[in-house]
Amino acid sequence: MKKILIMSAALFVLLSAAAGTGVMRKVVFSTTIECKNCARKVVENVSFEKGVKDLRTEVADRSVTIVYDSRKTDTLKLGNAIRKLGYGAQVVEDNAL
Repeated sequence: MKKILIMSAALFVLLSAAAGTGVMRKVVFSTTIECKNCARKVVENVSFEKGVKDLRTEVADRSVTIVYDSRKTDTLKLGNAIRKLGYGAQVVEDNAL
């Protein structure tokens, strides 16, 4: 019984460590959004992309900032999600958090 408990605990620790290997990243896109409705459209659609943890739009400087889990998505997919809505999207910054 002790062996099973020890093995279970070891397996749990190993799986927990493996699950924590994903890297949270922050990407900033320069976009062609021009108004609050454009920003709302981006938020309502891109926020639900797989791996997106936080999304903020800034109409004044036409930018979209996304915090995402790099195990689940990447900047190409996120940029394409913005482009699919009819807006341009070019990576300005991409950093690990």
